[in-house]
Amino acid sequence: MDISKIVLNTLVFDNEHNAGLSQPDMLQKVADFDIKTVEVRREYFKDIAAETNEIKQINQKLGLKVFYSVPEKIFTDDGSLNPELSAYFDEAKTMGVSELKMNIGNFTGFTADIKAGLAKVLSTGIQFNVENDQTSQNGASKNILNFLNAAKENNLDIQFVFDLGNWRFVAEDEQSVATSINQFVRYIHVKNVTQDNGKTGVVALDQGVIDWQSTLKHLPTNVPVALEYPATSAEIQHGIDLLVKY
Repeated sequence: MDISKIVLNTLVFDNEHNAGLSQPDMLQKVADFDIKTVEVRREYFKDIAAETNEIKQINQKLGLKVFYSVPEKIFTDDGSLNPELSAYFDEAKTMGVSELKMNIGNFTGFTADIKAGLAKVLSTGIQFNVENDQTSQNGASKNILNFLNAAKENNLDIQFVFDLGNWRFVAEDEQSVATSINQFVRYIHVKNVTQDNGKTGVVALDQGVIDWQSTLKHLPTNVPVALEYPATSAEIQHGIDLLVKY
């Protein structure tokens, strides 16, 4: 894999985050690994207004491509559009983000108002994707495919971030899902998992039960691939090396 395709999600710096390192300061750490794309996490911000501006300023020097992970739902519990959606895209525009991802939420269908609201954020030019999380609502392939096909039928360019490790949390096989959903995939998250006595846990790429290399063979090869699991500097470099050798 070309190193230019590799992304570092700031979750890899979780230990530093917990020790007080700000997310803007993580950008230099990404650049130090010779990685050109960073995915920042909304939940890591302590002061969103200040830190999104700081990311913009730091990145004017570093020149990284920036993705934005927003752990919120597009649709509220009653099926309406999240009223904060435009605010998330405004934050993304401040940082110079090229791709934003969210979870689906309670999708019950498209109304004229929902289509208009989604068309508005899509008109920003920021790529909009959904991701499979570790819940049945947002992580079950049936629900995701239902939404993605409906978006396609309504000419809404919303596609998919395939999180390789999360399918085990909803008792699905990642290779089977990859085959059924690959037409929508334009970004991949990689990690591995352990499964012990019915409990699933996240681990580094080469430490779990998932055959990640075989799964990637069922997915597009021309899309970004992010490391997304807490790691030490040595583990981050090892993960990068594994992907480069893939």
